[in-house]
Amino acid sequence: MIALKPESVTEVARAAMRENLYAFLIGAFDVLCPGETLARAPYLEAMCFALQRVATGECSRLMISIAPRHLKSVCGSVLLPAFVLGRDPTQKVVVVSYGKDLAREHAEQFRRLVTSSFYRRLFPQMSLDPRHNRHEHMKTSAGGGRKSVSVGGGVTGFGANLIIIDDLGKPSEMRHDSYRQELRDYFDQTLFSRLNDKRKDRIVSIQQRLHPDDFSAYLLEKETFDHLCLPSIAELPEELRLYNNRVFRRRPGDVLNPEREPQEVLARIKADIGTFAFQAQYQQNPSDGESAFLSMSDLHLVDTLPNEILFTRRVQSWDTAAKDGPRCDYSVGMTFGWHDQEMRWYLLDVIRGRLDYTELKSTIRRWRERWVADKVLIEASAMGNALLQEFRRETNGVFQPINVVHSKLDRFIPHTDWIKSGKLAIPINKPWFDTFRRELLLFPDASYDDQVDALTQFAEYMRRSQIAYLDTDPHSGRRMGQIHRERPRREDRMRFA
Repeated sequence: MIALKPESVTEVARAAMRENLYAFLIGAFDVLCPGETLARAPYLEAMCFALQRVATGECSRLMISIAPRHLKSVCGSVLLPAFVLGRDPTQKVVVVSYGKDLAREHAEQFRRLVTSSFYRRLFPQMSLDPRHNRHEHMKTSAGGGRKSVSVGGGVTGFGANLIIIDDLGKPSEMRHDSYRQELRDYFDQTLFSRLNDKRKDRIVSIQQRLHPDDFSAYLLEKETFDHLCLPSIAELPEELRLYNNRVFRRRPGDVLNPEREPQEVLARIKADIGTFAFQAQYQQNPSDGESAFLSMSDLHLVDTLPNEILFTRRVQSWDTAAKDGPRCDYSVGMTFGWHDQEMRWYLLDVIRGRLDYTELKSTIRRWRERWVADKVLIEASAMGNALLQEFRRETNGVFQPINVVHSKLDRFIPHTDWIKSGKLAIPINKPWFDTFRRELLLFPDASYDDQVDALTQFAEYMRRSQIAYLDTDPHSGRRMGQIHRERPRREDRMRFA
Protein backbone atom coordinates (compact mmCIF):
# COMPACT_ATOMS: atom_id res chain seq x y z
CA MET A 1 0.00 0.00 0.00
CA ILE A 2 1.43 3.38 -1.01
CA ALA A 3 1.31 6.04 1.72
CA LEU A 4 0.34 9.49 0.54
CA LYS A 5 2.40 12.46 1.60
CA PRO A 6 0.62 15.13 3.67
CA GLU A 7 0.65 17.57 0.76
CA SER A 8 -0.92 14.86 -1.44
CA VAL A 9 -3.68 14.29 1.12
CA THR A 10 -4.38 18.02 1.13
CA GLU A 11 -4.64 18.11 -2.64
CA VAL A 12 -6.99 15.13 -2.66
CA ALA A 13 -9.22 16.94 -0.14
CA ARG A 14 -9.17 20.12 -2.23
CA ALA A 15 -10.06 18.17 -5.36
CA ALA A 16 -13.04 16.67 -3.49
CA MET A 17 -14.19 20.13 -2.37
CA ARG A 18 -14.10 21.43 -5.93
CA GLU A 19 -16.44 18.64 -7.04
CA ASN A 20 -18.58 17.99 -3.97
CA LEU A 21 -20.66 20.75 -2.35
CA TYR A 22 -20.98 18.87 0.94
CA ALA A 23 -17.21 18.45 1.17
CA PHE A 24 -16.93 22.18 0.34
CA LEU A 25 -19.30 22.96 3.24
CA ILE A 26 -17.18 20.92 5.65
CA GLY A 27 -14.02 22.69 4.52
CA ALA A 28 -15.52 26.20 4.47
CA PHE A 29 -17.43 25.98 7.75
CA ASP A 30 -14.63 27.39 9.88
CA VAL A 31 -14.46 30.43 7.60
CA LEU A 32 -18.23 30.96 7.56
CA CYS A 33 -18.97 30.17 11.22
CA PRO A 34 -15.74 30.59 13.22
CA GLY A 35 -15.79 28.99 16.66
CA GLU A 36 -18.75 26.71 15.84
CA THR A 37 -18.75 22.98 15.21
CA LEU A 38 -20.54 21.53 12.19
CA ALA A 39 -22.92 18.73 13.13
CA ARG A 40 -22.70 16.39 10.14
CA ALA A 41 -26.36 15.41 10.04
CA PRO A 42 -27.48 13.44 6.96
CA TYR A 43 -30.02 16.13 6.02
CA LEU A 44 -27.12 18.52 5.29
CA GLU A 45 -25.68 16.08 2.79
CA ALA A 46 -29.13 15.64 1.20
CA MET A 47 -29.51 19.42 0.93
CA CYS A 48 -26.04 19.85 -0.56
CA PHE A 49 -26.65 17.01 -3.03
CA ALA A 50 -29.85 18.69 -4.24
CA LEU A 51 -28.11 22.07 -4.56
CA GLN A 52 -25.17 20.51 -6.40
CA ARG A 53 -27.54 19.13 -9.04
CA VAL A 54 -28.48 22.77 -9.67
CA ALA A 55 -24.83 23.86 -9.81
CA THR A 56 -24.04 21.21 -12.42
CA GLY A 57 -27.16 21.89 -14.49
CA GLU A 58 -28.88 18.54 -13.78
CA CYS A 59 -31.77 20.39 -12.14
CA SER A 60 -33.00 23.80 -13.30
CA ARG A 61 -35.75 24.39 -10.69
CA LEU A 62 -35.36 23.43 -7.05
CA MET A 63 -37.32 24.26 -3.92
CA ILE A 64 -36.16 23.32 -0.42
CA SER A 65 -38.53 23.54 2.56
CA ILE A 66 -36.78 23.40 5.94
CA ALA A 67 -37.04 24.93 9.41
CA PRO A 68 -35.04 28.03 10.39
CA ARG A 69 -31.53 27.70 11.82
CA HIS A 70 -30.61 24.63 9.79
CA LEU A 71 -27.87 26.27 7.65
CA LYS A 72 -30.21 26.75 4.71
CA SER A 73 -28.99 30.32 4.09
CA VAL A 74 -25.34 29.33 4.52
CA CYS A 75 -25.75 26.52 1.98
CA GLY A 76 -28.03 28.37 -0.45
CA SER A 77 -27.16 32.07 -0.34
CA VAL A 78 -23.45 31.84 0.49
CA LEU A 79 -21.95 28.44 -0.29
CA LEU A 80 -23.77 27.72 -3.57
CA PRO A 81 -22.81 31.05 -5.28
CA ALA A 82 -19.20 30.60 -4.15
CA PHE A 83 -19.15 27.03 -5.49
CA VAL A 84 -20.71 28.02 -8.83
CA LEU A 85 -18.39 31.01 -9.33
CA GLY A 86 -15.33 29.05 -8.23
CA ARG A 87 -16.00 26.53 -10.99
CA ASP A 88 -17.03 29.17 -13.56
CA PRO A 89 -16.26 32.83 -12.68
CA THR A 90 -18.28 34.07 -15.68
CA GLN A 91 -21.59 32.97 -14.10
CA LYS A 92 -23.99 35.66 -12.88
CA VAL A 93 -25.88 34.95 -9.66
CA VAL A 94 -28.75 36.91 -8.11
CA VAL A 95 -29.60 36.25 -4.45
CA VAL A 96 -32.95 37.55 -3.19
CA SER A 97 -34.22 37.79 0.39
CA TYR A 98 -37.01 39.70 2.11
CA GLY A 99 -34.94 42.40 3.84
CA LYS A 100 -31.91 44.59 3.11
CA ASP A 101 -30.21 43.68 6.40
CA LEU A 102 -30.52 39.97 5.68
CA ALA A 103 -29.27 40.45 2.11
CA ARG A 104 -26.27 42.41 3.40
CA GLU A 105 -25.42 39.78 6.03
CA HIS A 106 -25.36 37.00 3.45
CA ALA A 107 -23.29 39.14 1.07
CA GLU A 108 -20.69 39.81 3.77
CA GLN A 109 -20.43 36.10 4.52
CA PHE A 110 -19.95 35.42 0.81
CA ARG A 111 -17.20 38.09 0.61
CA ARG A 112 -15.45 36.65 3.70
CA LEU A 113 -15.47 33.20 2.12
CA VAL A 114 -14.26 34.05 -1.39
CA THR A 115 -11.48 36.34 -0.12
CA SER A 116 -10.18 33.77 2.38
CA SER A 117 -6.90 31.95 1.80
CA PHE A 118 -8.83 28.66 2.00
CA TYR A 119 -10.99 29.62 -1.00
CA ARG A 120 -8.18 31.19 -3.02
CA ARG A 121 -6.17 27.96 -2.77
CA LEU A 122 -9.25 25.97 -3.76
CA PHE A 123 -10.34 28.14 -6.70
CA PRO A 124 -7.31 30.22 -7.76
CA GLN A 125 -8.92 31.27 -11.05
CA MET A 126 -11.77 33.10 -9.23
CA SER A 127 -11.12 36.61 -7.91
CA LEU A 128 -13.26 39.68 -7.21
CA ASP A 129 -12.85 42.77 -9.33
CA PRO A 130 -11.65 45.47 -6.86
CA ARG A 131 -13.50 48.14 -8.89
CA HIS A 132 -16.84 46.39 -8.28
CA ASN A 133 -16.73 45.03 -4.75
CA ARG A 134 -19.81 46.44 -3.03
CA HIS A 135 -21.86 44.10 -0.90
CA GLU A 136 -24.92 44.54 -3.12
CA HIS A 137 -22.95 43.64 -6.26
CA MET A 138 -19.60 41.86 -6.31
CA LYS A 139 -18.19 41.24 -9.78
CA THR A 140 -15.51 38.73 -10.67
CA SER A 141 -12.51 39.56 -12.78
CA ALA A 142 -13.97 37.24 -15.45
CA GLY A 143 -17.20 39.24 -15.76
CA GLY A 144 -19.51 37.18 -13.55
CA GLY A 145 -20.59 38.00 -10.04
CA ARG A 146 -23.09 37.88 -7.20
CA LYS A 147 -25.83 40.51 -6.85
CA SER A 148 -27.90 40.87 -3.65
CA VAL A 149 -31.42 42.28 -3.74
CA SER A 150 -34.36 42.44 -1.35
CA VAL A 151 -38.05 42.15 -2.26
CA GLY A 152 -39.01 45.03 -4.53
CA GLY A 153 -35.39 45.78 -5.33
CA GLY A 154 -34.55 46.44 -8.95
CA VAL A 155 -32.46 44.08 -11.03
CA THR A 156 -33.00 45.88 -14.32
CA GLY A 157 -30.07 45.44 -16.67
CA PHE A 158 -28.63 42.47 -14.79
CA GLY A 159 -29.04 39.08 -16.44
CA ALA A 160 -28.73 35.97 -14.33
CA ASN A 161 -27.62 32.39 -14.87
CA LEU A 162 -28.75 31.45 -11.36
CA ILE A 163 -31.40 33.04 -9.13
CA ILE A 164 -31.42 32.04 -5.46
CA ILE A 165 -34.51 33.01 -3.43
CA ASP A 166 -33.90 32.78 0.31
CA ASP A 167 -36.94 33.46 2.56
CA LEU A 168 -38.71 35.84 0.21
CA GLY A 169 -41.50 36.83 2.61
CA LYS A 170 -41.62 38.32 6.10
CA PRO A 171 -43.42 35.98 8.51
CA SER A 172 -45.31 38.88 10.09
CA GLU A 173 -46.80 39.95 6.75
CA MET A 174 -47.65 36.57 5.27
CA ARG A 175 -51.24 36.57 6.54
CA HIS A 176 -52.15 39.46 4.21
CA ASP A 177 -53.52 38.51 0.79
CA SER A 178 -52.12 41.65 -0.82
CA TYR A 179 -48.62 40.91 0.47
CA ARG A 180 -48.66 37.34 -0.83
CA GLN A 181 -49.82 38.61 -4.22
CA GLU A 182 -47.00 41.15 -4.20
CA LEU A 183 -44.46 38.33 -3.81
CA ARG A 184 -46.02 36.35 -6.65
CA ASP A 185 -46.00 39.41 -8.92
CA TYR A 186 -42.38 40.21 -8.01
CA PHE A 187 -41.31 36.71 -9.02
CA ASP A 188 -43.32 36.58 -12.25
CA GLN A 189 -42.80 40.12 -13.46
CA THR A 190 -39.31 40.98 -12.18
CA LEU A 191 -37.18 38.01 -11.15
CA PHE A 192 -38.08 35.42 -13.76
CA SER A 193 -37.42 37.86 -16.60
CA ARG A 194 -33.80 38.22 -15.45
CA LEU A 195 -32.78 34.71 -16.54
CA ASN A 196 -30.46 34.96 -19.52
CA ASP A 197 -31.55 31.63 -21.00
CA LYS A 198 -34.87 30.41 -19.66
CA ARG A 199 -34.28 26.95 -21.14
CA LYS A 200 -31.26 26.10 -19.01
CA ASP A 201 -30.65 28.84 -16.42
CA ARG A 202 -31.62 27.90 -12.89
CA ILE A 203 -33.78 28.99 -9.95
CA VAL A 204 -33.44 27.82 -6.35
CA SER A 205 -35.97 28.69 -3.66
CA ILE A 206 -35.12 27.94 -0.01
CA GLN A 207 -37.97 28.79 2.34
CA GLN A 208 -39.67 27.86 5.54
CA ARG A 209 -43.43 27.44 5.10
CA LEU A 210 -45.50 30.22 6.67
CA HIS A 211 -49.02 30.03 5.23
CA PRO A 212 -51.11 27.58 3.15
CA ASP A 213 -51.03 30.08 0.28
CA ASP A 214 -47.47 31.38 0.72
CA PHE A 215 -44.81 31.84 -1.97
CA SER A 216 -43.72 28.20 -1.69
CA ALA A 217 -47.29 27.08 -2.38
CA TYR A 218 -47.28 29.28 -5.48
CA LEU A 219 -44.10 27.66 -6.80
CA LEU A 220 -45.48 24.19 -6.10
CA GLU A 221 -48.56 25.05 -8.15
CA LYS A 222 -46.32 25.62 -11.17
CA GLU A 223 -45.33 21.93 -11.01
CA THR A 224 -41.91 22.70 -12.50
CA PHE A 225 -39.84 22.64 -9.28
CA ASP A 226 -38.16 19.63 -7.74
CA HIS A 227 -39.10 19.75 -4.06
CA LEU A 228 -36.88 18.66 -1.19
CA CYS A 229 -39.12 18.82 1.89
CA LEU A 230 -37.37 18.35 5.24
CA PRO A 231 -39.84 18.38 8.15
CA SER A 232 -38.22 18.45 11.59
CA ILE A 233 -40.16 15.32 12.56
CA ALA A 234 -40.79 12.84 9.76
CA GLU A 235 -44.46 12.12 9.16
CA LEU A 236 -43.99 9.52 6.42
CA PRO A 237 -41.29 7.04 5.40
CA GLU A 238 -39.05 8.49 2.71
CA GLU A 239 -35.67 8.10 1.06
CA LEU A 240 -33.56 11.17 0.27
CA ARG A 241 -30.74 11.02 -2.24
CA LEU A 242 -27.15 11.40 -1.04
CA TYR A 243 -23.79 11.25 -2.81
CA ASN A 244 -22.41 8.01 -4.30
CA ASN A 245 -25.88 6.51 -4.86
CA ARG A 246 -26.58 6.40 -1.12
CA VAL A 247 -29.89 7.33 0.52
CA PHE A 248 -30.97 8.92 3.80
CA ARG A 249 -33.92 6.89 5.08
CA ARG A 250 -36.44 8.52 7.38
CA ARG A 251 -39.23 6.77 9.23
CA PRO A 252 -42.26 8.40 10.87
CA GLY A 253 -41.14 10.07 14.09
CA ASP A 254 -37.48 10.43 13.07
CA VAL A 255 -36.00 13.80 14.07
CA LEU A 256 -34.16 15.73 11.35
CA ASN A 257 -31.35 17.12 13.51
CA PRO A 258 -31.28 15.14 16.79
CA GLU A 259 -27.97 16.62 17.93
CA ARG A 260 -29.21 20.21 17.80
CA GLU A 261 -32.98 19.82 18.11
CA PRO A 262 -33.91 16.50 19.74
CA GLN A 263 -37.51 15.48 20.37
CA GLU A 264 -37.78 17.23 23.74
CA VAL A 265 -36.49 20.53 22.29
CA LEU A 266 -38.99 20.35 19.43
CA ALA A 267 -41.79 19.67 21.92
CA ARG A 268 -40.76 22.78 23.84
CA ILE A 269 -40.63 24.86 20.64
CA LYS A 270 -44.14 23.69 19.75
CA ALA A 271 -45.41 24.66 23.20
CA ASP A 272 -43.75 28.08 22.90
CA ILE A 273 -44.88 29.06 19.39
CA GLY A 274 -48.13 27.12 19.07
CA THR A 275 -49.33 24.30 16.85
CA PHE A 276 -50.01 26.35 13.71
CA ALA A 277 -46.58 28.03 13.64
CA PHE A 278 -44.83 24.75 14.45
CA GLN A 279 -46.66 22.87 11.70
CA ALA A 280 -45.74 25.58 9.20
CA GLN A 281 -42.16 26.47 10.12
CA TYR A 282 -40.91 23.14 11.45
CA GLN A 283 -43.10 20.56 9.74
CA GLN A 284 -43.41 22.45 6.42
CA ASN A 285 -47.14 21.83 6.57
CA PRO A 286 -48.85 25.20 7.08
CA SER A 287 -52.00 23.94 8.71
CA ASP A 288 -52.80 22.76 12.18
CA GLY A 289 -52.11 19.23 10.97
CA GLU A 290 -55.67 18.13 11.69
CA SER A 291 -58.90 19.59 10.42
CA ALA A 292 -62.16 19.32 12.29
CA PHE A 293 -62.91 16.19 10.25
CA LEU A 294 -59.78 14.14 9.48
CA SER A 295 -56.24 13.61 10.78
CA MET A 296 -53.29 11.59 9.46
CA SER A 297 -54.17 8.74 11.82
CA ASP A 298 -57.60 8.47 10.16
CA LEU A 299 -56.13 7.68 6.74
CA HIS A 300 -55.42 4.06 5.82
CA LEU A 301 -52.02 4.25 4.12
CA VAL A 302 -50.09 1.55 2.27
CA ASP A 303 -46.46 1.67 1.14
CA THR A 304 -47.19 0.57 -2.43
CA LEU A 305 -50.10 -0.59 -4.58
CA PRO A 306 -50.77 -4.30 -5.10
CA ASN A 307 -50.34 -5.72 -8.58
CA GLU A 308 -52.76 -4.08 -11.01
CA ILE A 309 -54.25 -7.41 -12.04
CA LEU A 310 -55.78 -7.79 -8.56
CA PHE A 311 -58.16 -4.89 -9.17
CA THR A 312 -61.30 -6.36 -10.72
CA ARG A 313 -63.14 -3.06 -11.28
CA ARG A 314 -61.91 0.47 -11.89
CA VAL A 315 -63.82 3.74 -11.53
CA GLN A 316 -62.70 7.27 -12.36
CA SER A 317 -64.10 10.44 -10.85
CA TRP A 318 -63.58 13.83 -12.49
CA ASP A 319 -64.09 17.25 -11.00
CA THR A 320 -63.83 19.69 -13.91
CA ALA A 321 -62.91 23.36 -13.52
CA ALA A 322 -65.05 26.01 -15.19
CA LYS A 323 -61.99 27.90 -16.49
CA ASP A 324 -58.30 27.37 -17.09
CA GLY A 325 -55.74 29.95 -15.98
CA PRO A 326 -52.77 30.47 -13.62
CA ARG A 327 -54.91 31.04 -10.50
CA CYS A 328 -58.08 29.15 -11.43
CA ASP A 329 -59.24 25.87 -9.93
CA TYR A 330 -57.79 22.59 -11.15
CA SER A 331 -59.48 19.83 -13.06
CA VAL A 332 -58.88 16.62 -11.15
CA GLY A 333 -59.30 12.99 -12.15
CA MET A 334 -59.01 10.14 -9.64
CA THR A 335 -58.81 6.44 -10.45
CA PHE A 336 -60.10 3.91 -7.90
CA GLY A 337 -59.63 0.15 -8.05
CA TRP A 338 -61.73 -2.49 -6.27
CA HIS A 339 -59.64 -5.22 -4.63
CA ASP A 340 -61.89 -8.29 -4.60
CA GLN A 341 -59.89 -10.19 -1.98
CA GLU A 342 -59.54 -7.31 0.48
CA MET A 343 -63.06 -6.03 -0.25
CA ARG A 344 -61.98 -2.39 -0.39
CA TRP A 345 -61.06 0.37 -2.79
CA TYR A 346 -57.56 1.65 -3.56
CA LEU A 347 -56.76 5.12 -4.84
CA LEU A 348 -54.69 4.15 -7.87
CA ASP A 349 -53.88 7.47 -9.51
CA VAL A 350 -54.52 11.21 -9.41
CA ILE A 351 -54.15 13.62 -12.30
CA ARG A 352 -54.47 17.34 -11.65
CA GLY A 353 -54.00 20.28 -13.97
CA ARG A 354 -55.35 23.50 -15.44
CA LEU A 355 -56.66 22.27 -18.78
CA ASP A 356 -58.79 23.87 -21.45
CA TYR A 357 -61.76 22.00 -22.89
CA THR A 358 -59.85 20.23 -25.67
CA GLU A 359 -56.98 19.18 -23.38
CA LEU A 360 -59.39 17.96 -20.72
CA LYS A 361 -61.42 15.90 -23.19
CA SER A 362 -58.34 14.15 -24.55
CA THR A 363 -56.95 13.63 -21.04
CA ILE A 364 -60.15 11.98 -19.78
CA ARG A 365 -60.24 9.72 -22.83
CA ARG A 366 -56.55 8.82 -22.50
CA TRP A 367 -56.77 8.17 -18.75
CA ARG A 368 -59.81 5.94 -19.18
CA GLU A 369 -57.88 3.85 -21.71
CA ARG A 370 -54.79 3.79 -19.49
CA TRP A 371 -56.68 2.31 -16.53
CA VAL A 372 -59.40 0.46 -18.52
CA ALA A 373 -62.05 2.15 -16.37
CA ASP A 374 -65.55 0.77 -16.81
CA LYS A 375 -67.25 3.71 -15.07
CA VAL A 376 -66.31 7.40 -15.34
CA LEU A 377 -68.08 9.88 -13.06
CA ILE A 378 -68.23 13.50 -14.22
CA GLU A 379 -69.87 16.36 -12.37
CA ALA A 380 -72.90 17.55 -14.36
CA SER A 381 -72.12 21.26 -14.32
CA ALA A 382 -70.36 23.83 -16.49
CA MET A 383 -67.72 22.09 -18.60
CA GLY A 384 -68.80 18.64 -17.38
CA ASN A 385 -72.15 18.71 -19.21
CA ALA A 386 -70.50 19.45 -22.55
CA LEU A 387 -68.02 16.62 -22.03
CA LEU A 388 -70.78 14.19 -21.08
CA GLN A 389 -72.70 14.93 -24.27
CA GLU A 390 -69.66 14.15 -26.41
CA PHE A 391 -68.62 11.02 -24.53
CA ARG A 392 -72.12 9.55 -24.51
CA ARG A 393 -72.15 9.58 -28.29
CA GLU A 394 -68.95 7.54 -28.26
CA THR A 395 -69.56 5.01 -25.45
CA ASN A 396 -72.81 3.89 -23.91
CA GLY A 397 -73.14 3.33 -20.16
CA VAL A 398 -69.59 4.26 -19.12
CA PHE A 399 -69.84 8.00 -18.48
CA GLN A 400 -72.08 8.83 -15.54
CA PRO A 401 -73.31 12.37 -14.73
CA ILE A 402 -73.21 13.33 -11.07
CA ASN A 403 -75.63 16.06 -10.01
CA VAL A 404 -74.41 18.39 -7.27
CA VAL A 405 -77.07 19.59 -4.85
CA HIS A 406 -75.48 20.41 -1.50
CA SER A 407 -72.45 22.50 -0.52
CA LYS A 408 -68.94 21.03 -0.68
CA LEU A 409 -68.78 20.65 3.09
CA ASP A 410 -72.23 19.07 3.38
CA ARG A 411 -71.27 16.55 0.71
CA PHE A 412 -67.92 15.74 2.34
CA ILE A 413 -68.89 15.23 5.99
CA PRO A 414 -71.01 12.07 5.53
CA HIS A 415 -68.06 10.26 3.93
CA THR A 416 -65.45 10.89 6.64
CA ASP A 417 -66.55 7.74 8.48
CA TRP A 418 -66.10 5.76 5.26
CA ILE A 419 -62.54 7.12 4.91
CA LYS A 420 -61.78 6.29 8.55
CA SER A 421 -63.24 2.78 8.24
CA GLY A 422 -60.44 1.49 6.01
CA LYS A 423 -62.64 1.04 2.94
CA LEU A 424 -60.17 3.27 1.03
CA ALA A 425 -56.43 2.52 0.92
CA ILE A 426 -54.03 5.27 -0.18
CA PRO A 427 -50.45 4.58 -1.38
CA ILE A 428 -47.76 6.90 -0.03
CA ASN A 429 -45.13 6.28 -2.73
CA LYS A 430 -46.92 8.24 -5.46
CA PRO A 431 -45.79 11.74 -6.54
CA TRP A 432 -49.31 13.09 -6.02
CA PHE A 433 -49.68 11.78 -2.46
CA ASP A 434 -48.32 14.75 -0.52
CA THR A 435 -50.47 17.34 -2.31
CA PHE A 436 -53.53 15.12 -1.95
CA ARG A 437 -53.17 14.41 1.75
CA ARG A 438 -52.47 18.06 2.60
CA GLU A 439 -55.60 19.18 0.75
CA LEU A 440 -57.66 16.42 2.35
CA LEU A 441 -56.51 17.13 5.89
CA LEU A 442 -56.81 20.89 5.54
CA PHE A 443 -60.30 20.83 4.01
CA PRO A 444 -62.33 23.07 4.03
CA ASP A 445 -59.60 25.67 4.65
CA ALA A 446 -57.18 24.61 1.90
CA SER A 447 -56.48 26.98 -0.99
CA TYR A 448 -57.90 24.37 -3.39
CA ASP A 449 -60.44 21.60 -2.84
CA ASP A 450 -60.74 19.99 -6.28
CA GLN A 451 -59.22 16.68 -5.16
CA VAL A 452 -61.60 16.50 -2.22
CA ASP A 453 -64.50 17.18 -4.60
CA ALA A 454 -63.47 14.31 -6.88
CA LEU A 455 -63.09 11.99 -3.88
CA THR A 456 -66.47 13.03 -2.43
CA GLN A 457 -68.13 12.49 -5.79
CA PHE A 458 -66.81 8.92 -5.95
CA ALA A 459 -67.73 8.17 -2.33
CA GLU A 460 -71.26 9.54 -2.81
CA TYR A 461 -71.84 7.42 -5.91
CA MET A 462 -70.56 4.25 -4.25
CA ARG A 463 -72.60 4.91 -1.13
CA ARG A 464 -75.75 4.65 -3.24
CA SER A 465 -74.68 2.23 -5.96
CA GLN A 466 -71.72 0.06 -4.90
CA ILE A 467 -73.63 -3.22 -4.58
CA ALA A 468 -75.43 -2.79 -7.91
CA TYR A 469 -72.21 -1.65 -9.59
CA LEU A 470 -70.06 -4.55 -8.34
CA ASP A 471 -72.81 -7.06 -9.21
CA THR A 472 -73.18 -5.81 -12.81
CA ASP A 473 -71.17 -7.33 -15.63
CA PRO A 474 -69.24 -4.39 -17.16
CA HIS A 475 -69.47 -5.85 -20.67
CA SER A 476 -73.12 -7.01 -20.89
CA GLY A 477 -74.59 -4.65 -18.29
CA ARG A 478 -76.52 -7.54 -16.71
CA ARG A 479 -76.82 -8.23 -13.01
CA MET A 480 -74.88 -11.33 -12.00
CA GLY A 481 -76.82 -12.03 -8.81
CA GLN A 482 -73.71 -12.75 -6.76
CA ILE A 483 -73.85 -9.83 -4.32
CA HIS A 484 -76.80 -9.06 -2.09
CA ARG A 485 -77.34 -6.20 0.28
CA GLU A 486 -76.99 -7.33 3.87
CA ARG A 487 -80.33 -7.38 5.66
CA PRO A 488 -80.42 -6.57 9.37
CA ARG A 489 -81.03 -9.49 11.70
CA ARG A 490 -84.64 -10.22 12.59
CA GLU A 491 -84.15 -9.11 16.18
CA ASP A 492 -82.65 -5.83 14.99
CA ARG A 493 -85.53 -5.18 12.64
CA MET A 494 -88.01 -5.73 15.49
CA ARG A 495 -86.47 -3.13 17.77
CA PHE A 496 -88.44 0.03 18.40
CA ALA A 497 -87.03 3.41 19.24
